[in-house]
Amino acid sequence: MNIKLEEFFKEDEMAFYINKNEERRFRGVDYHIDTLRKDKAIEQAKQSTMPFSKVFSYVNEFLEMIRADNGYITRNIKCDFIELDNTKQMILDNGIIAKNLEWEENVYDKTLKKYIKWDKKYDDIKEKFKLEDARDIIWLKFTNKGHLGVVAKSFDINFKYNVSSGKLIKYINQEWDKSFVYIFPLNKDIIKKYKKEDIELGIGNYLIYKKVPIIDYYSHNN
Repeated sequence: MNIKLEEFFKEDEMAFYINKNEERRFRGVDYHIDTLRKDKAIEQAKQSTMPFSKVFSYVNEFLEMIRADNGYITRNIKCDFIELDNTKQMILDNGIIAKNLEWEENVYDKTLKKYIKWDKKYDDIKEKFKLEDARDIIWLKFTNKGHLGVVAKSFDINFKYNVSSGKLIKYINQEWDKSFVYIFPLNKDIIKKYKKEDIELGIGNYLIYKKVPIIDYYSHNN
């Protein structure tokens, strides 16, 4: 099967709308008239879940496609560990299976216009994977019924219900599975031609291509 990598970096136009000022805007989840993201969440929740291991494998597949596009011939096959909060967490190939961890909320200073505090675990990941920035990660979290909830980027791993993905999870009467999260650090092998926003988009689209249901179906387009 001949897969063209660039196909996965195209935004889904259904994720956007044109406002009265003819500006293109990302759809929200709180609108009473525009219910597309809620409707899509219901549709996705009705689909059979994909085994966690397959989802993890698919993300690795996509990252290997990016590595190959960046000129790396040899696959990154790895089984290692990283210590986070004094616990050993497994690294498989390009990703971390992070289990039973609490994630501190980062602090943004509006005056300084920058983050002034974040969970030390992000710095540990940055050091282990030799990242340019602690925010250079993609992470995936799942629901208690086994659905992939969202594909997200940056150093703000959380299990909140007052953000878009959390609101959609509540809307379909599911909860977050807080026992694990998949983390994919974007090191120099991966961030070359593409920014982390592009890679987030590509991963989400690749998982959809692989028929993985995603409750917050459009989130990776923003």
